[in-house]
Amino acid sequence: MLKSQFSPFSPAPPLTLGARLTSPDTHGAGHELGRVAAGLGFAAVYGLALGVRGGGASLLQHAFGAAFGLAAVGVLAVPSLFVLLALVDAPVSPSAILSVSARALASTGIVLAGLAPSAALLAVTIESPSAAAFIAGTGFALAGGIGLLGFVSFARELLRDVPPALRAKCSVLLCAFAVFSIALAARIWQALPVLKGVA
Repeated sequence: MLKSQFSPFSPAPPLTLGARLTSPDTHGAGHELGRVAAGLGFAAVYGLALGVRGGGASLLQHAFGAAFGLAAVGVLAVPSLFVLLALVDAPVSPSAILSVSARALASTGIVLAGLAPSAALLAVTIESPSAAAFIAGTGFALAGGIGLLGFVSFARELLRDVPPALRAKCSVLLCAFAVFSIALAARIWQALPVLKGVA
C-alpha cells in the first residue's frame, strides 16, 4: 500500500504584508509602531507620486505632506480620543488604542500606496491643475475614509461588551473624533501644491 505523499495537516500559508499590517493580533508596542511606520511610509509613496507633477523638491514636499497628514491625526486626535474615553470610564487601554490606530493607519497607507502608480501616471499626463487636484484629493479621501471607517469599526469592537448607555457615549465621541480627524488631515493635505492647483 502506497503512503500518501501529502500530509493531512498542511501548514497554513504565510500571511501577506497587508494581512500582517492589519491583523488584529498584537505583539507589543514595537510591533504596533512598526505598523505605524509602514503606514506612513506607504502614504509617502503616494505623496511622491503626486510630486512627480512638479519634480525636484516637490517630490519630497508631497511625500512629507502626505505622511504628515496621517501623523497629525495620530499625534493630536487619537490621544484626545483616549482621554475622552477614559473620562466616561470606557474600558480601553493605551495599548488597545495604539493597536487600533496602527491598524487603521496601515490600512490607509496601503490604499494610498495602491493608488500611487495611477496617481503618478495621471499627475504627469493631466494638463489641467484643477483636474490634477481633484484626482489627488479623491485618492486622499478614499484612503482616509477607508482608514477612518476601519478605526471606528476596530474601536467599536473593543466596546462591544459595555452597557448601552456607555456605548452611546462612546459612539458620540467616535463621531466627534471622525469629524476632527477629517478636518485636520484635510487642512494639512490641502496645503500641498498639487491640491492648491499650483503644481
